[in-house]
Amino acid sequence: MLENSERYPLQNILMEDLFSSTKLVILLLSLILISAMATIWVTHQTRGLISENGQLILQRQALEDEYRNLQLQEATEGDSTRVESIAISTLKMKRVDSNQEVVILE
Repeated sequence: MLENSERYPLQNILMEDLFSSTKLVILLLSLILISAMATIWVTHQTRGLISENGQLILQRQALEDEYRNLQLQEATEGDSTRVESIAISTLKMKRVDSNQEVVILE
C-alpha cells in the first residue's frame, strides 16, 4: 500500500486521462458545436435573404403597376383625337386650308 507521505498528482492524472482516452469524444463534441453554430448562421442568412426577396417582390410589383399606369397615360395623351380637341378648344387652333399652305422646295 501507499504510505501517507506518497501522493498521486490527481490533477495530472485527470488531465492525462481526459486527453488521452477521450480524444475522439472531444473531437466529436467540438464537431457537434461547430455544426450547431453553422446551422444557426445558415438559418440567419436564409431568413435575411427571404426578407430581402419579399421586399424586392413588392418593389417589382410597384414598378410594374407604375409602368402600366405610364403606358395607359401615354396611350391616352398620345391619342390624336384628344390632341386635336385640346388644340381646338384650349389653344383656339384651326386646320390649315389648302390655299394657305406653303410648300418650300429646294
